[in-house]
Amino acid sequence: MQKDKDLRLRLTVVDLLKELKNSFTYKELSKIFNIQESLLCRYVNGATIPSEVHAKEILDKLKSKEFLTKFLLNKIVIHEDGYIDTSGLLFYPNLLKILIEIYYHRFFETKNITKIVTVAVNGIPFATLTAEALAKPLVIIKKHKDSIFIDYIDESLKESDGVVTSIFLRKDYIVKSDKILIIDDVIRSGKTIITASKLVKKAGADVVGALVIATVGNEWTRYINNIIVKPLFVL
Repeated sequence: MQKDKDLRLRLTVVDLLKELKNSFTYKELSKIFNIQESLLCRYVNGATIPSEVHAKEILDKLKSKEFLTKFLLNKIVIHEDGYIDTSGLLFYPNLLKILIEIYYHRFFETKNITKIVTVAVNGIPFATLTAEALAKPLVIIKKHKDSIFIDYIDESLKESDGVVTSIFLRKDYIVKSDKILIIDDVIRSGKTIITASKLVKKAGADVVGALVIATVGNEWTRYINNIIVKPLFVL
């Protein structure tokens, strides 16, 4: 079992290096990890895999707040019209999963989370990565019903332009014993998190908190005062 675990770690580090190679030269990676360029090249090209020692050293460096947070933050783009584009993070799924795992262990590990919940559409990619990283089922709240033969719980959601829409949660996807972690991409007003929380509570389950990519401003703090919200980034 330990050998399998060590091998998975070494292979994971190879995937991480491949992602980093999209942003760094071998010379730059060599300075970051203090490993010869030629050896890093062999790792990335699959000619060999890192030793257990090298793998742990690389992973420890990547997990440092100074490196990982700064690197991923630079992939978020704020456009002139105010749109916050987090899609660039999805080109680095393994690095993003490391940050997700760090936040999970720091803030939610003792909460006995059973399911991940998100509202379609923007939060789905991030929620999918979170569900995979934490090995938890993913439940998607949708803005439509898939079938008239399925029972749903619904709640009204006020959109940013003042339009009120309905969102729907399948009754059979949530049970009363569930401990739910809500996932979203960007919080401005907090309306999506609040509405998703109401749906989960209607189903009889508990919301243990929310993990989001980024928060913008402080408006959302006036509305979300009974949910633990942990952003990966504060913009």
